Amino acid sequence: MCQKLVHLWHRKSPVSIAKTKLLVAEDYEQWQAGAYYLDRLNGSDLWRHNFTSKKYDYRLISERLKALKQARQSGDLDALLKLFRMGSFLRNFGGISNRELFNRSYAGTKILIEDYISEVLHCLEYLDDVPFSDYELTSNQLKLDFFHDARQAFGSTALVLQGGSLFGLCHLGVVRALYFKGLLPRIISGSAVGAVVASLVCTLTNQELAETLTNISDSISQIDRLNNDVDERYGSIIENVITKGYSQDILVFMKYVKDHLGDITFEEAYMKTDKILNIIVHPTDKAVPSLLNYVTTPNVLIWSALYASIGTGVLSDHVDLHVKNLDNDIVPATFTNGKPCEFLTPQKGSESYSAESPYTRVTELFNVNNFIVSLARPYLAPLIVNDIKHQNGWKPIRMMQRLFGLELQHRFELLDRTGLLFSFIKRLAVDEKMPQNSSEVTIVPELRTLVRDFGRVFDVHRTMENIPYWILVGEKSVWPVLPILWTRCAVEFTLDNIHENRRRRKFT
Repeated sequence: MCQKLVHLWHRKSPVSIAKTKLLVAEDYEQWQAGAYYLDRLNGSDLWRHNFTSKKYDYRLISERLKALKQARQSGDLDALLKLFRMGSFLRNFGGISNRELFNRSYAGTKILIEDYISEVLHCLEYLDDVPFSDYELTSNQLKLDFFHDARQAFGSTALVLQGGSLFGLCHLGVVRALYFKGLLPRIISGSAVGAVVASLVCTLTNQELAETLTNISDSISQIDRLNNDVDERYGSIIENVITKGYSQDILVFMKYVKDHLGDITFEEAYMKTDKILNIIVHPTDKAVPSLLNYVTTPNVLIWSALYASIGTGVLSDHVDLHVKNLDNDIVPATFTNGKPCEFLTPQKGSESYSAESPYTRVTELFNVNNFIVSLARPYLAPLIVNDIKHQNGWKPIRMMQRLFGLELQHRFELLDRTGLLFSFIKRLAVDEKMPQNSSEVTIVPELRTLVRDFGRVFDVHRTMENIPYWILVGEKSVWPVLPILWTRCAVEFTLDNIHENRRRRKFT
């Protein structure tokens, strides 16, 4: 009898087993199948099909969906244009982007919201096909104007790859998951290792990027490791991790990216790929811009910006920005008329932030009103306050976890301001501050075996095994938030594609 009671006590419920299988999924298709099964077990599939909720204006969405479908099917162009100009080009129209609509079901959100977004996409494709006037030239110009204005009204999304010195390769997994789901923004910002990943992505065309993300492990394994400045002595690796915050996996990846970049500038990268690369630096001289991109510093070499973003004294004791002059020669940049300038690490740079964050400048330059933030801090995942996390566990425990996370973050900030936070802990816990009024989705990787995964950081003999492992960890962190990302970004990216195709067609 006692044995039966013990067995019943330790027996896992079907829901717990399904959640465990979800954690060990090796690809998105396997994860998605597990998500649908888990929703059936806990009743979330019924919640999705019941369109009523206090979290959004379901009556407005239902009426607008019906009106859009009717106008498209009847070919009523004027009615369709009027409906779009009456608020449909809003990212949170009727509250459809409310975070609380995405933490109940693993497979998605309300079916009504998904149907509405799908219908908007169908209508945009219809508008791209149907003539706006009897004259082709006039019709093309009217369409170009309409889609341009729609893009401006809807706003842009920026992907922010924040720091992540030890676990920065998770950023690469985030990029990979977003790209193959058609949700990778054109505007990508980063600092330190995040800037390294962003530079690789923004200097590759879409075809090159697809090939690289598919075969990244094989490509990195071809590096000439005898010339990559990586010291494999165990003591040096520990010193790099503790004092500088970079593991061998990261150093090997940096070598791969630097070899790929060559002497390309921000402007050349933009002209080649149409992607907007932003690298955050923290100069001690205010004459040097803290946000480097093809607008603020078009002729700066990207590899020199990477060293500046990482900071003076980390990979090099002497860091300068370099530019291509009119003769195509590479020379040091002269922002300060020869005045010496050091570049702080992101952690030290957080102490010197003025009233304006560099990310605020990104919103001003590129009409950004939506951020996707990849935070490569997996050890903080259980404590990160994230409204998109699914509702697991007893509610009072979740509330206590949330309060503890807020308190811990507050204590870290106090210690940082008073200068009492150890540099190693600061590298692990402190990141750049985002604009406080931004619409933001935070992606945080989670480690299931924390001690074993930290051990990977010091293992100098398994680099080619560790790199694909970290990439997979980053990919897994994206899968649960794909529904909210699709809801917020699908219309924007469709508008971008249509507008760019029409613009190219006009000038060819």
